[in-house]
Amino acid sequence: MRFKAVATAIFTGLCFLSFMNSSSEPSVGLMVGDKAPEIEGNLLDGTRFSSSEWEGKMVLVDFWASYDAPSRVNNYRKKQLLEQYKNALFLNGEGLEVISVSLDWFKSPLYNSIERDQLEDFAHMCDWKGSDSPLAKAFQVEGPSEVFLLDGSGRIVERGNDLEEIAVTLNRLATVDQTRFAAYRR
Repeated sequence: MRFKAVATAIFTGLCFLSFMNSSSEPSVGLMVGDKAPEIEGNLLDGTRFSSSEWEGKMVLVDFWASYDAPSRVNNYRKKQLLEQYKNALFLNGEGLEVISVSLDWFKSPLYNSIERDQLEDFAHMCDWKGSDSPLAKAFQVEGPSEVFLLDGSGRIVERGNDLEEIAVTLNRLATVDQTRFAAYRR
């Protein structure tokens, strides 16, 4: 009897300690609630980029390609979302930015698409490796038309290829009563 009590106490103590050592920081992953992988590289204009530069902002990470028709059709809607929410105050972020990660292989079609679709307000990255890009692999993107919405702390709050779901999430986060959730803001 005494052995069972001691064993139970030790087991309970170890379980308690394992929970105490858990970090409240989310792990890096690709599910909603996870911290997104770091985005680093050169923009098309040659400047160095790191997603940590946009800490505190909502970020739309857009994987697309100039040869992909759905990506090109969605470009107009992404521009609308950027215009609508560029200066919005969200639950955990201020303003919206778009990082456009191209899965193109060739420069000329990409540059032409950016110009034709008037995407100059986006930050553009491309390493000319298509879906073999290390960034595409980090986000487990197999093809274009995949979008991740990150909050101000880099957590994934929405993902998929339906921009209307992204728009609903942006609207929901922009219309939250900020005074009720002031303690959760960074």
